[in-house]
Amino acid sequence: MSNPDNTQRYRDILHRLAQYGTLDDPEVAARLSTGLDGFLARWEREVLPFVAAGGAELRFVEGPYGRGKTHFLQALEISAQRAGFVTSRVECGMQQKPFGSLQETYRAIADNMSVGTAVRNGSGTGLGGIFSAITADQLTAFQNSARGNPAFRNLVLAYGKRAQTGSQRDEVTINLRALLHHDANRRVTFRELFDAAERLGVRLQRPIGKINKRNAAIWLRSLLALPRQLGFKGLVVLFDETGADLSIQSGLVTLSQQRQQLANLRNLVDQLATGGTPGCSVVYATTRDLVEIARQDYPALSQRMERREEMNGFAVPSRNPRAIWCRLDELTDPAPDVPEFYEELGKKLLSLAKDAGVAESRLSAERAKASDRAKKMSQNLAQAAVREFIKTVASNLIRN
Repeated sequence: MSNPDNTQRYRDILHRLAQYGTLDDPEVAARLSTGLDGFLARWEREVLPFVAAGGAELRFVEGPYGRGKTHFLQALEISAQRAGFVTSRVECGMQQKPFGSLQETYRAIADNMSVGTAVRNGSGTGLGGIFSAITADQLTAFQNSARGNPAFRNLVLAYGKRAQTGSQRDEVTINLRALLHHDANRRVTFRELFDAAERLGVRLQRPIGKINKRNAAIWLRSLLALPRQLGFKGLVVLFDETGADLSIQSGLVTLSQQRQQLANLRNLVDQLATGGTPGCSVVYATTRDLVEIARQDYPALSQRMERREEMNGFAVPSRNPRAIWCRLDELTDPAPDVPEFYEELGKKLLSLAKDAGVAESRLSAERAKASDRAKKMSQNLAQAAVREFIKTVASNLIRN
């Protein structure tokens, strides 16, 4: 017998898919992911064990608006969490510019850290919430083995010990969490922090610090390495360029701000390339705009991202799915240029609709249209073809 709560959940998901063609639900996104079985198998067989052993990996995945980049990242997210990794999926757009400064990069990653709802037990999200999923022994092991910036290390230990005792709402714990997250909405002075600790009889080991412009690079590296030091397999960071217009696009920010954002992204690329962030994988899903902007305004970044081969005297993109920059279609088999892709995706949408309680007559009507629709969609050169396909099928399934 179906679970009524799940039935309503899937109905809500179908309505969202009909309206937007995408959703923020990694489990369902992984269920609907199409053509990614081969890449996900390699991701689980090669990349995640490499990262767990202390390696670092970086990948830019290109796709036009509506191609399915967000679904792709959510599939990676749920796969990594099931394998024991901490994840952090960060939206990049006008509301959030994670490369405006290294402090912003730190904050965005810390705020979005997750080990999955199954083990978080409602104890909060972000880096602070990670401590609800570790044991006292893990924290002790970190204390005995952690290296790096002592102010960051002591801050982690101080908050971790407060979380282990179940303290969440006293002034000391709140202030420690604010420092840990670089929370711009809460001003914390060390005098107030240590005075509050003294009143509660809490011993805080010095030095305890906060991230600033001068130490931001060190703190960011410490943050990226932290999950593995706490006993998780590692950290997977997923940057999602949520619109076709990049937040760093000229005209939306000043030229100096744009170059600073590109420089911060380049610094992250270099840290990963040189092994400065052990136990971390970064996947950045974006449009072609990013490399074009970098090529024009910050060649030092585009030189690190692009890979090209010569063919008959002309530079053409290579087809290497392990390259730092690749197209989403290179990782997808079947890809959206063949009917089989839409046939498979359509079947998965119908399965979701069945779990949502959609009538069999409606399901049968959509099955009858599946083959013709798949052929037409595979010939559709529109950038948002995949998203439009999802919206169309979902709309047909829920209409009165």
